[in-house]
Amino acid sequence: MYVVMQEGKARCLRVEVPMDTLIVGEFESFPLIGEPLGSSNPYAQVDPSSLQTLFYQRPFGIEVTIKGSQEEIISQKVYPPSSRFALSAPVGGEYGICFVTNTTAWYNPLRFKMEIILQTGAEAVDYDDVASKEHLDALQLEARKLNDRAHGIRNEMAYQKQREEDFRSTSESTNTRAMWWSVYQIVIVLASVYFQLKHLKGFFRKKKLI
Repeated sequence: MYVVMQEGKARCLRVEVPMDTLIVGEFESFPLIGEPLGSSNPYAQVDPSSLQTLFYQRPFGIEVTIKGSQEEIISQKVYPPSSRFALSAPVGGEYGICFVTNTTAWYNPLRFKMEIILQTGAEAVDYDDVASKEHLDALQLEARKLNDRAHGIRNEMAYQKQREEDFRSTSESTNTRAMWWSVYQIVIVLASVYFQLKHLKGFFRKKKLI
């Protein structure tokens, strides 16, 4: 996917994975060429060659921050404008991955295009590298791929089962609280009626109506 980045402003993506799932991200930055005239980009009317010169001469890095489901920071590191990162998910859940330049500018902030590729599980593994390092032939490599996919499917099934159990537990807890809240409201109403009747009975006795 492509996103338009502006110096100092973050762009975030979210991915949900089971525990121990490999998350690999690759990103590449390009000069932003072809914006319509009158856009907020101060370089919009610069010819492409000059724009590329401005882009590549302006030193900046990309800070990649990975956060867990509770917004805790799991990883935070500055990379070159085009780079790659990898992380094994410590727990199952939703992860936020944010990209922002490590520079800011109050005037004429740099705008550029970034291509981001996120892969998870077996699809994130570089099997050519695995085959080279572990000296695997074609058959062994295919067996490794199948094993990794099966492992990923088992992890996904276990994660979905755990999510279902958590959802059921939350639903049961909510239903229990709702039931006790209803009981509490009924008790309050009955108590209110009792005291109102008692008050009216005393009032009528004072007026000698009963």
